[in-house]
Amino acid sequence: MKLPIVVIQLLMTASLAFAGSPGLLTDLADRAAVIKRLDSGDQQLGSAREALVRSAEAAMEVAVIPITAGKENGERLAPSGDPHDYVSLSPYWWPDPDTRDGLPYIRRDGRVNPERHDYDTPKLGDMGSAVRTLGFAYHITGDERYAERALEHIRAWFVEVETRMNPNVRYAQFVPGVSIGRHVGVIDTNRLRWVPDAMLMLAESPAWTERDTSETKRWFSEYVDWLLTSDLGKAERAATNNHGTWYASQVAYYALYAGREDVTREMVESIPARIASQIEPDGKQPYELERTNALDYSDFNIRAMLDLSRCAERVGVDLAGYETDDGRSIRAALDFIVPYLTGENPWPYEQIKKPKTHMYYQCLRIAARVYDEPRYERAIERLPAPPDDMRWVDVILPSRHAAEKP
Repeated sequence: MKLPIVVIQLLMTASLAFAGSPGLLTDLADRAAVIKRLDSGDQQLGSAREALVRSAEAAMEVAVIPITAGKENGERLAPSGDPHDYVSLSPYWWPDPDTRDGLPYIRRDGRVNPERHDYDTPKLGDMGSAVRTLGFAYHITGDERYAERALEHIRAWFVEVETRMNPNVRYAQFVPGVSIGRHVGVIDTNRLRWVPDAMLMLAESPAWTERDTSETKRWFSEYVDWLLTSDLGKAERAATNNHGTWYASQVAYYALYAGREDVTREMVESIPARIASQIEPDGKQPYELERTNALDYSDFNIRAMLDLSRCAERVGVDLAGYETDDGRSIRAALDFIVPYLTGENPWPYEQIKKPKTHMYYQCLRIAARVYDEPRYERAIERLPAPPDDMRWVDVILPSRHAAEKP
């Protein structure tokens, strides 16, 4: 499928303006190669682009709902009473059927309480997904409608004083009868993964202003400060499983967007100790294997480490290639799990839900790029095609081994 000449010219011109701006988790320079492949009639890439455009058109219809919405009557407010404060219910906690008022809630791992959807988590997730999709679609198509709509979400959540989210999650993942907020709630803002990359892409639009740059960088910098200094942030940093890894990944990523490379370097340089404690020499991740959805969580933790590897590259650290004396490494964990992600081998641990194969697709693509390894790309061929809203992976993180065979 070929792009219209006017769009190709627009994108090629825009790509020059990105010279010297490498992206964060993405490589902005990939766009020129993607356009060339589209222009040459690459059907797989063309199909992915069409899926991205369909997703972007759907995202155009996603309502802009700031964190303050729905709290006008004092409902679903954080204990602070401030509607700008993020509040969420811990997902795996349920009313106790053996007490009259259901308190205190009890934990049922892997089973999400639908009450969670009554708080701020869906708003945050919808915004993050819309900004990612619209930003990525703008990057590839140059359609200003996508940039303008994405900016409405961004300004509502990060820029405008009346509606912006306070840069903390002190009331995240509360448990009725137990706590008003927990350190594990830091992982809720993983829904902002890819948003800073989308912002870099949207910064090419005439609709993007210097204020958008300064205020979004300020928001992420202030959130990084809270993560580094608050008791909840420190407790999440100390977590020994995927929570601690995703804490480090978020801090490294957001700091990189905010221009705080020293913080990014501090985070990535802490990961060798985490590799030594989280990954066995044979690649097993014992803390993730304890979970009721152990395959998903094993993949989840590896994705955090791969994101950290990308951030590490940006500050001149080779985290992807790190290995302990007894063979513990990100790659060992990846190689252990690949045959299970693809279904080549039956998973010998617990997995009570349908596996998130669309996320395995993303993990393997990132791994293929980080390690320049076509074997991971070939493993993707064993997976089912991801849904439309995840096909952006093929366009924004394109295969660098598309033509290679075993």
